[in-house]
Amino acid sequence: MKHSWMIITLLVVVTVTAAVLSGCGEAQAVQASFTVEGMTCESCSEAITDTLSKLDGVETASADHIAGTAQAVIVSPDVSPEQLAAEIEGLGYTVTATETAPVQG
Repeated sequence: MKHSWMIITLLVVVTVTAAVLSGCGEAQAVQASFTVEGMTCESCSEAITDTLSKLDGVETASADHIAGTAQAVIVSPDVSPEQLAAEIEGLGYTVTATETAPVQG
């Protein structure tokens, strides 16, 4: 029985510590990466970068026409990767894949 209480206490301490270290309810930044078809030049990359960078809730954005990719760091829970993909497609490009990962740090 004593052993069970020690495990429960340890779990509570770990949970509270994790909550404090993670910002306890603050929005977690997310790195969104897109595979984009249709970019043929530097102007294409710049158009996507500029469009995504101007959106509220996007901290940074970049696009690479040679690699056919775009990335953005989302810092607002009000912005989704799907919204960013729609913005890219609104420029006339095709988003064929989207990946997300939490930003560490």
